Amino acid sequence: MKCFAILFFILFSAFSKTLVAQELLGLPLAYNYGKSVYQGGSRTWDIKQDSRGVMYFGNSEGLLTFDGRYWKTFSLPNHTNIRSVWIDAEDRIYVGGQGDFGYFERSPQFGLVYHSLHDLVPEEYRNFADIWNTVGVGQSVFFRGTNAIFELKGQKIQVHPAAVEWYYMGQSGVILYAQDKKNGLLEFRDNKWSPYVKDLPFKDVKIASLVSLGKDRLLLSTLNNQIYTLHNRNLTRMHVQGGDGNYTPSIAKVDDSTFVVGNAKEGCQIRNLDGETIQKIGVKEGLQNKNVTSVFVDRQKNIWVGTDNFISVISYGSAIRYLRPNMENDVTGYSTLLFNNTLYLSSSNGVYYAKIKEGLTDQSRSPAVFSLLPGSDGGEAWRLEQLNGQLLLGHNKGLFQITDHSLKQVRQGIGTWKLLPLSMVYPVKESLIGTYNGLELLDFHQGLFSIKGPLDGPSDSFRFLEQDEKGTIWASHPYRGIYRITLSDDKKSYQAKLCNHKDGLPADYQNYVFKIKNQILFATERGLYRYDYKINRFMPAKEFAAFKELTIRYLKDDQEGNIWFCTKKMVGVGRFDSKLRTYHLISFPEIEGMNTTGFEHIYTIDQHNIYIGAEKGLIHINYDKYLKDSVRPVAMLSQIIATGKGDSLIYAGFFSNALESKEQPLNAKKGNVLRLPSNFKSFRFSFSSPSYGINQHLEFSYKLSGYDEQWSSWNQQSEKSYTNLPDGQYTFLVKVRSNLNQHSDIAEYSFIVLPPWYKTLWAKIAYFLLAMLAVFGLIHLRKIERHKQQLKHERQLAQLRYIHQLEIEKNEKEIVKLNNEKLAHEVMAKTKELASTSMQLLENSGALIKVKDELAKLDTGDHEDSNLKRINMLLKDIEKNSANWNQFASHFDELNDGFLNNLKAKHPALSRNDLKVCAYLKLHFTSKQIAQLQNITVRGVEIHRYRLRKKLQIETELSLNEYLNTI
Repeated sequence: MKCFAILFFILFSAFSKTLVAQELLGLPLAYNYGKSVYQGGSRTWDIKQDSRGVMYFGNSEGLLTFDGRYWKTFSLPNHTNIRSVWIDAEDRIYVGGQGDFGYFERSPQFGLVYHSLHDLVPEEYRNFADIWNTVGVGQSVFFRGTNAIFELKGQKIQVHPAAVEWYYMGQSGVILYAQDKKNGLLEFRDNKWSPYVKDLPFKDVKIASLVSLGKDRLLLSTLNNQIYTLHNRNLTRMHVQGGDGNYTPSIAKVDDSTFVVGNAKEGCQIRNLDGETIQKIGVKEGLQNKNVTSVFVDRQKNIWVGTDNFISVISYGSAIRYLRPNMENDVTGYSTLLFNNTLYLSSSNGVYYAKIKEGLTDQSRSPAVFSLLPGSDGGEAWRLEQLNGQLLLGHNKGLFQITDHSLKQVRQGIGTWKLLPLSMVYPVKESLIGTYNGLELLDFHQGLFSIKGPLDGPSDSFRFLEQDEKGTIWASHPYRGIYRITLSDDKKSYQAKLCNHKDGLPADYQNYVFKIKNQILFATERGLYRYDYKINRFMPAKEFAAFKELTIRYLKDDQEGNIWFCTKKMVGVGRFDSKLRTYHLISFPEIEGMNTTGFEHIYTIDQHNIYIGAEKGLIHINYDKYLKDSVRPVAMLSQIIATGKGDSLIYAGFFSNALESKEQPLNAKKGNVLRLPSNFKSFRFSFSSPSYGINQHLEFSYKLSGYDEQWSSWNQQSEKSYTNLPDGQYTFLVKVRSNLNQHSDIAEYSFIVLPPWYKTLWAKIAYFLLAMLAVFGLIHLRKIERHKQQLKHERQLAQLRYIHQLEIEKNEKEIVKLNNEKLAHEVMAKTKELASTSMQLLENSGALIKVKDELAKLDTGDHEDSNLKRINMLLKDIEKNSANWNQFASHFDELNDGFLNNLKAKHPALSRNDLKVCAYLKLHFTSKQIAQLQNITVRGVEIHRYRLRKKLQIETELSLNEYLNTI
């Protein structure tokens, strides 16, 4: 009984492995979008893609769209389910709902606008339930209900009633097929339904999907998980592995050799044309739910899956796949090695292995499963090494040899990191072992490995070991620095010098040593360095300048000369250009953060098989496929919102039915550039690229022409806001690039922010007219003002003239006054001079009189001296001399305006002596003074004055002096 149980277990295990062996080794990466993300209902019934690459989902809450970044929802008027979707060549979206069907038309501002066709249905057929299938063939679009199929052609609807009940409707090329409960499978030709396969082997089972496999071969699936091929009207049932009759509502073609089946119990199943399930994708494999209602394969070979509360996308056609050795409990992958056509993986808990099918280019597509190597678990399996044709394992428990899927212990105890052969000649006799506590020596003799024991030297953890062409051994410790190790001649001890920034390294930490292209390179926080023995310093490796400033933690070269590397979270490759001898860096953003951190490892077999240690096993990259499958990305605007007093959606992501013009903005070529009022000054632009799944990691660059001078830097941000834009014309431009530096065409949108009313043309015309009126008014006012100024000026001028005249008169008076004063002074001076002269004359006269009197006393009579006689005669002559008078008269007339001349002219009878007396009186001389001057008595003067009055004929009441003053 015990033996039978053992035999049964062996057979069951073998049979289980046979069944499971059909699973592909590599799993595609799956991305899941929950209801909280896509903002729709629980169930997704149908999935389609338009010409731009935008995805459409018939959902229980309406039509969902997804452009790679943004989800949008458009509901039917009755807010019911959308069961079916079909998109024509013009990207018009036809939908079938519950109690209604119609189409969505694109609208720049509203996105998609629904137009119901319900009113075109004849009245007796309007009471229908769900439209389960919508298909377009030729010039017609067909909508299938259970009781009738409605054909839309132009603006008319023709009804095709069911004989009993319409089960299914689908198309292949230009042929429309439908399943009727009574008549089987029909085809629509010449405007009528004709039997195609009448006797179906599944009479009471509905067809779920119909897929074309060529010109005349169809793949037909039923809801109970049965698959048939249809060729020349003959149905052949395909033997389906695991065909358990589960509800299978949808299938989709992946390529010419595989198709995907959506199952309500198992999730998705990838099957080949023999009906074999080659890949299951359920919850373990990445889906959030296994109850699948719809599947669809897009142009990038992504499988879209509609499940309960989730919409998932599986990157099935991607060149990147996951290898998860333990689906129940994921392990971290540390290293990979292909040995004897078996793929080995060392992990955080043991070693796993899987047999690779021979002849496969892409090993991830090998039908195999991983098995745990017995005895390898219970600790970290760090590194797999191939040495002398043997497979060795560095383990947390020591060093092991793997033989026939079993472990043989070579060294027990301390953990082992790495092996370093000390010779290039095989078989290698001696190798160094880097352990947790220093170095040990491994010996190979007669096909057996043995440990010679630990070497004497500094104790440290040596995880990175390399030897250069000079025999120097380099070891690195990420937290200490670089060790330069020298072995003793007997290889029993070693010396280790710790190198740091003093020796040329940019830092003391995060330094690693690798052997690339047979030369030792040191990966640092600032790129790659090498050691210069001439100056005994670390120097930047100039030929690897492309890696400058990268914080590299792992390096590995491949057969093509490319250098694969890991940074903190990124995996990339330096693609070698043999002509320029340079490297072009390519990153893999699809797996950013998925690789193993701290224990990075890359294993390069060829350009189709690159293995990267990951947090969930391994990541496989078919690098050649990755480059060939790269598609130029497409940039599109998803939404534009303008903000004024409130938010306004001015562009909803839909404008034209095909890709917009490369030369004109997508709205400018229609001649309808949007004009916005001046209160809209803030804008938010949302943009995207219809790339999904593993291909969704793209970078954008944008520019607002009319505002920005330069393009923005490349980044993954898919929104940009602008605030306080002035009035003017703007064009928003956006472009996208892939990690392979493929650039899209530029997507554009033009709009105009109108100026405020006070800046409009009419306002400017009004301003101009007002300005002209103001100018004319100013001119008129200026004229009036000028006239007033002129009058005022004339008045002021007249006043000034008057004042000037007054000033002149005043000045003249002042001048006259001054002249008079001057004359008065001159007269006074002359008068004083005359007075002085008169006084002198008076004195002289007095003196002469005295002389005369004295001489009279000397008079001797008749006999007087002759001399005395002569003197008396001289005195008489002096008295008679009029020289002084003439001088006096001349000065007197000058001072008194010709007084003597006027007096003489008026009174010619006046004698000279009379004139003298008048002059003396004019000078206000007294009678006594006049008497002295005249040498007469005072009485004589009085008599003379009396005679003058008579000669002058002066009135009695007028004095002589007053009269003389009037002349």
